[in-house]
Amino acid sequence: MNSLETANHIVVIEHEVLVGLIKSAVNEALISLGSNAVVMDDELWDLKKTAEFLTISDQTLKKLVQEGTLVAQRSGRKYHFLKSNVLKFLNRHN
Repeated sequence: MNSLETANHIVVIEHEVLVGLIKSAVNEALISLGSNAVVMDDELWDLKKTAEFLTISDQTLKKLVQEGTLVAQRSGRKYHFLKSNVLKFLNRHN
């Protein structure tokens, strides 16, 4: 094959694997750019899980939210946190 010819290769990959690879690549690109966009397949955590993950008390976590240091959504008395926002918070404070 000379330098002007191209080789055609067919690769067989399962749909789920391809979707996973694409999501992973997009997520990595968003994180590396410091994007505020929501990462695909983001997890929604409650107050307890977030506080345990950060190894802080529920009250300290509520204080961080009230100060605007950590982004959360409220539904009545319940707080909801996107895992990606919690990880961004950690990256900013480490």
